Amino acid sequence: MKKAIHLIDNWLDYQTYIKEIPGLAVGIFLEDELIFKREYGYADLENKLKLNDKHLFRIASHSKLFTATAIMKLYHEEKLSIDDKISKFLPWFTSEKDENIQQMRIRHLLTHSSGMTRDGKTAHWTTYKFPELEEIKKQVLEGISFFETSEILKYSNFGYTILGQIIEKVTGLSFHDYIKKEILEPLKMNNTLTDVNEENISRHAIGYKIKFPKKEREPFIHVPANIMHSATGLSSNVEDLIKFYQAHFLGNDLLFPDYIKREMQRIQFKSKKTDWGLGFSIVGMPEIKLIGHGGGYPGFITRSGLIQEEKMILVVLTNSVDGPAAILLMGLYKIFERLLQEKEKFALEQDEEIPEMKEIIGFYESDWGISLFSQIGSKLVMIGPDADNPAEFLRFYEHTEGYKFKAPEEPYNASPGEQIEFIDGPDEEKIFVDSHGGRIRKFKFNY
Repeated sequence: MKKAIHLIDNWLDYQTYIKEIPGLAVGIFLEDELIFKREYGYADLENKLKLNDKHLFRIASHSKLFTATAIMKLYHEEKLSIDDKISKFLPWFTSEKDENIQQMRIRHLLTHSSGMTRDGKTAHWTTYKFPELEEIKKQVLEGISFFETSEILKYSNFGYTILGQIIEKVTGLSFHDYIKKEILEPLKMNNTLTDVNEENISRHAIGYKIKFPKKEREPFIHVPANIMHSATGLSSNVEDLIKFYQAHFLGNDLLFPDYIKREMQRIQFKSKKTDWGLGFSIVGMPEIKLIGHGGGYPGFITRSGLIQEEKMILVVLTNSVDGPAAILLMGLYKIFERLLQEKEKFALEQDEEIPEMKEIIGFYESDWGISLFSQIGSKLVMIGPDADNPAEFLRFYEHTEGYKFKAPEEPYNASPGEQIEFIDGPDEEKIFVDSHGGRIRKFKFNY
């Protein structure tokens, strides 16, 4: 993955440009090292304020990972059982109109298998006025179930709001104070907040609405999550989220022992597309599992996850409601997967020298599109940088001499075996000469 940093950086840069993403922050942690961290675009489009690594993003449903982690710390300390009924801790959690409420246990809330409402009846995703506790209690009395417990996987912000109240009841601390004391401070997560307020608004990137053709993006105002902060209220940045995921790697006791982590990351409830652990979503891919979460909040779409087998963490944060965070994260993983499959191609032959490619790598444009040439080890590689999966059509060119390279055998329709070359252009920049003699100039772009 380290060898592909130029490719990753330029692909993300172009993705930000071509998809008109206001701002993008990405981090990759591999084994014991943060190998990549960069920001693209703007924290404030109107004032052309560039995004930097200190800007915070609303990470929304990533908040559930912190809430689940807090619950499991209390479980490890034997202050609760995840098979305890909710009513054991919250006497107001009862309803004569809803028998299913009496069956709900902490485990059901952690795994989104309680059958309860997703968000209740306060329309906070359109009014942007999130409820307080009294409104939550009122809705519980009126009934909140749509299915019986363990019947289906039914995602619920309402359920994680209830978990936040259990944390407060068990610890005697506010959700904010407990998360800060037991998770943020031990992990030195100095750039993570449990909700937005007037004092910390200035630390945040501005979040933006959908980009419509021929229209400028409109900004959102920052919206407090109020009592739903345990479900969707937190703000953070790339570096802090990587610290959080590191604590969930096996082999350390930063927050709790491995048996707790295994239980959280074990499939507890299955569905057709996504399985669920305790707090974590679990996405199965060939031979590995991506264990993480996504987040969507007014102006922000985010995605992150860890892969235990590779000791890898991927974090992608965007400040727009149409930000392609999940697509970009999967694209990063696909690059990593392809490099593992093709690792023998990067091995140097005896006495082989790595050609100097600094002058020729970069973007090239033609009437048919944009090509990105990059160097991975001793190989020149090319992708179409507008692709969601940059690894799918990754081409490896064999060096012959000077700035001449031979096209690979695949794909069959891309002139396999024929020669490409880079020559000096009139402005001292290299020109790419394709296998048919066509001359293609370098491409530059600005946000």
